[in-house]
Amino acid sequence: MAKPGKDTGAAAGKERLLETARRLFLRHGASNVGINDVTNAAGVAKMTLYNNFASKEALTVAVYEEMASLTLQALKRARSGSKTEEGRIEAIFDLFGAATGNSDYRGCPFIHASLQEAQPEGPLYSLVQAYKKELRAHILAALEEERSVRSELADQILMLLDGAVTEAYIKGVADPINVAKRAVAALMRCGA
Repeated sequence: MAKPGKDTGAAAGKERLLETARRLFLRHGASNVGINDVTNAAGVAKMTLYNNFASKEALTVAVYEEMASLTLQALKRARSGSKTEEGRIEAIFDLFGAATGNSDYRGCPFIHASLQEAQPEGPLYSLVQAYKKELRAHILAALEEERSVRSELADQILMLLDGAVTEAYIKGVADPINVAKRAVAALMRCGA
């Protein structure tokens, strides 16, 4: 039987690893961060990492699973704060736009992660694909059910959102989030 303090320490070590890995992955990209980087920055032994995660890939997937879950929860809260279709869609863009002000911002972390996979068949790529489908579902849910081309509009909004968050990193466009919000508003007015 484990001592009560030991379980708490193991849980704290795992959380510290997840938080440290997330910070490093967002700043440098998961493929540019090694196990030693994570354990050193977290202040834990390698054994702590391997007691919690079978491999770097397992740690990476856990980090992105947690980020996807937190992002989708935040989307649900943001959407629920508005009674109008326009307000719900704007809230989604505002949520993603808020992240663009961070000094470590590198665009959509999920797109970035998917591009680091050698082949589009690994667990991280599958996780990103599932996340993007959930993101689209949130956009679809924000749109009024009566729209005749609701599904296509959700696709268009997702593409504009992905482009806006990428441009916010690349800085080829001065104000990509607001440009995309205006484009979405125009699409919605046109009856798309």
